[in-house]
Amino acid sequence: MNYQIIINQKEVLSGDIFILTLTILLVIALIVYILRTIFKKLSAYEVMKYEFVTIIAHKFRTPLTQIKWLLESILSDEEDSFKKESLQNIGKSTETLIGLTNALVELTNSADNVKSIYNFEKINICEMVKKVSGLLSVHFHEKNIFFGIEYSSPEIYVNADHSRMEFVLQTLFENSINYSHTGRNVDIQVLQEKNKVIISVVDYGIGIDPSDLPRIFSKFFRASNARNMDTEGFGVGLYLVKSVVKRHHGTLEVFSDGIEKGTTFVLTLPIYK
Repeated sequence: MNYQIIINQKEVLSGDIFILTLTILLVIALIVYILRTIFKKLSAYEVMKYEFVTIIAHKFRTPLTQIKWLLESILSDEEDSFKKESLQNIGKSTETLIGLTNALVELTNSADNVKSIYNFEKINICEMVKKVSGLLSVHFHEKNIFFGIEYSSPEIYVNADHSRMEFVLQTLFENSINYSHTGRNVDIQVLQEKNKVIISVVDYGIGIDPSDLPRIFSKFFRASNARNMDTEGFGVGLYLVKSVVKRHHGTLEVFSDGIEKGTTFVLTLPIYK
């Protein structure tokens, strides 16, 4: 009799274990299904954003190029100095838009496994920093932002693709404007250390949450406080900048002590040899 009871108890325990195991397997299967569904939806969302950027980039480039050619044609015949200066300013703005559009085209055409054609040449990076910051001086003044530039030497040369490196500097400088509060400073340093040049862009603006720092250079990522302050943009600028810097055998780092504690971008490039 006792033997029979023990057997029955074992059968009950075996049944319970079977049910528990089956339940666990069903829960795991459900979790896997949910995760796969979420991943597919996120992937589809990324594809939609990617395709949107592709369309915008290609649609903008042709009319911008036509505007550039038309301006050059008008400028060649214009004699009035005031009108000529105005047309030249329009031309500079058009060049800036073309540069940005070309960068977006590069994003769509140069997936990480495709190499784009870079035209490297000897460039005085100090002159380029001065030129790009000068083009943005109006925007600095509009927000009453004082920007100072410090050079360790007036001539520091790097091997770079001219248009792409201008895009890198423009993006970093524009970020310092967009995410700074009115009346704050932006400090730019260009320092040579042995076989490399270090360009630092320091602002005292909205800062970056520590949890967002690892994702700052991710494609389509924008921190929540950045979206609240500057609603424009696709979140591809810094991703592109990082990609361009990598092709120049350089590095780009970002530092921030947190929200409302400013941001520092540090661009490092090898010296021209």
